[in-house]
Amino acid sequence: MPGKDVGYENLFVDKYILRAVPEYLQEEAGLTPEEARTAYLTEANGPKKEQIASGSPASKNKNLFKKLFGITPRSVVNLWWDEKQKFPMAQSCPDWAFRKPCPYKVVFEAKLFRSGGIDAAKTELVKAVYQCMFYRGQPPVPRTKTHTEWDYEFACLVAYDASKEQSLVKAWEAVRPEVRAGCWDSANIFVMVLPS
Repeated sequence: MPGKDVGYENLFVDKYILRAVPEYLQEEAGLTPEEARTAYLTEANGPKKEQIASGSPASKNKNLFKKLFGITPRSVVNLWWDEKQKFPMAQSCPDWAFRKPCPYKVVFEAKLFRSGGIDAAKTELVKAVYQCMFYRGQPPVPRTKTHTEWDYEFACLVAYDASKEQSLVKAWEAVRPEVRAGCWDSANIFVMVLPS
């Protein structure tokens, strides 16, 4: 069933990743605690969000297309012309992002793969890299004369393989070398597939 792991994924990301980011920004990027808070954006809504992050990474403007992979042209036609459809455009909201004063502007997508064989893992990897590409492909939006919103230089996929078979790790290791290299060289997408 699609989306069945979303609740687990959010819990995993909140507990093991998002709370550790401010410390990472301080240690690795040399930011002060306040600079780390300013640089860090997260969609998580935990009780300490305001203490660790300065806001949400949601895009200011809505996108003409949704980040879903494989959406048909007919479904877009329905959204654009059928006034009964409530949301003809979609707001992008990655899991978290870094902005200035962090030295790099990076948008992050997280995935938790809990079960499934190699074909399921390949599908999840394609969808996740596509989502990173989707975020990277959105145009910068001027917010003020000196600051632009949504001007991320890089995207990073953080995928954790919790499956017994380690299918996601095996799928990533089997990707053709030119595709692996192309994620970084052609798209500025860094893929991290972490084994359990």
